[in-house]
Amino acid sequence: MANFARDLPLSLRSVGNESGVNSRWSGHLAATLTAVADLLDTLTPEQWESPSLCSGWRVRDVAGHLVWRLGSSRRQLLGSAARAYLGHHLRPARAIDDLSRAAAEAEPAALVARLREIAAERAAGVGRGGITELTEAVAHGLDVAEPLGLPLPIHATAGGAVALRRSLIAPTEIKAVLRIRRLEATDADWSVGHGTPLPGTARQLLLFLFGRGPLPRTADRTPDGTESASEG
Repeated sequence: MANFARDLPLSLRSVGNESGVNSRWSGHLAATLTAVADLLDTLTPEQWESPSLCSGWRVRDVAGHLVWRLGSSRRQLLGSAARAYLGHHLRPARAIDDLSRAAAEAEPAALVARLREIAAERAAGVGRGGITELTEAVAHGLDVAEPLGLPLPIHATAGGAVALRRSLIAPTEIKAVLRIRRLEATDADWSVGHGTPLPGTARQLLLFLFGRGPLPRTADRTPDGTESASEG
């Protein structure tokens, strides 16, 4: 089972500085966004309005968030967030929620088309295409696919890179698991964590790392006595 630290500038042995992870991942971002757009393109109107795994967001809201978050330049992103934050909310998360919901008011076909445009730009090397953006696409793609029971193709390299980055910045309860268990993707050549191997599909492991699902059924009890962890 591969250790993804060897493929990235930042190793699990040194978690103090994450800047080296932010190399360009534009190709994998383009492929992931295309997969998300393909999935959204198959949905019924009812599915667009159904809940996602992202608390309080419909599938439509997740699509809007991806369009706003990944389709804006850095300057546009910071400017719109600052205006919403200063004008209406004391909490940045509320501002992001409003901006995502506003973008989500576009017609589904327009949201899909915009995601495809963003994917094409990243494939051409235009725009932000670092590990942060790839993480957004993978995590929120799963937020849509999982509750609908639909497949979402994620390249093993992309999934492993996102899993590694998440392991570095995860909440305490997830890091507690990773200190004693090595999560091994059975359908992709990557692993994260330390200690006793814990196999699962890449999708299962990513969902756990992002607080969207439990550890695989073969899991032992975690250090705090539970088998799942949630992200606030």
